[in-house]
Amino acid sequence: MMIYAYILAAMAGQLGPPPPQVSLIVSPAESLSAEGRAATQTILGKLQPGYLTVKSSSLKPEDLGDCGEQADTAICLAEALSRAGANTGDIALVSWENDGVLHWLCVGRNARPFVASRQSVSLGPLANLYGAGETELLQRASACLTYAGNQSGW
Repeated sequence: MMIYAYILAAMAGQLGPPPPQVSLIVSPAESLSAEGRAATQTILGKLQPGYLTVKSSSLKPEDLGDCGEQADTAICLAEALSRAGANTGDIALVSWENDGVLHWLCVGRNARPFVASRQSVSLGPLANLYGAGETELLQRASACLTYAGNQSGW
């Protein structure tokens, strides 16, 4: 009887909806160290398949122009995505470090809705990235990308 419980539990997990899919244009800032780049790739890997599915966009970071030093980087990136012909679900992910803390900015192709508190997130100090717990970190990263997916027309 116990074996049936395991089989039913496994089947129930597979019957749920698939995770949302995003297409990323990863654009690390110049301030991002090799450790920060590796942490970003590790986080993106850990988000799959439980939180979302990530694939590469057909767009490249060069298609976004130079939005890094703009007063409103999010608007600049959204406009650049639109000009470049971004598809639904295309997201620009800009990662940078400030005082050893990893930050992400996730932007979709439309100027609105942009939710700064959810799409510009601090993921934590690189020295202790999972200090608050891996689940907490992955939820912040996933929310950043999911809100940007909404902004990009899901």
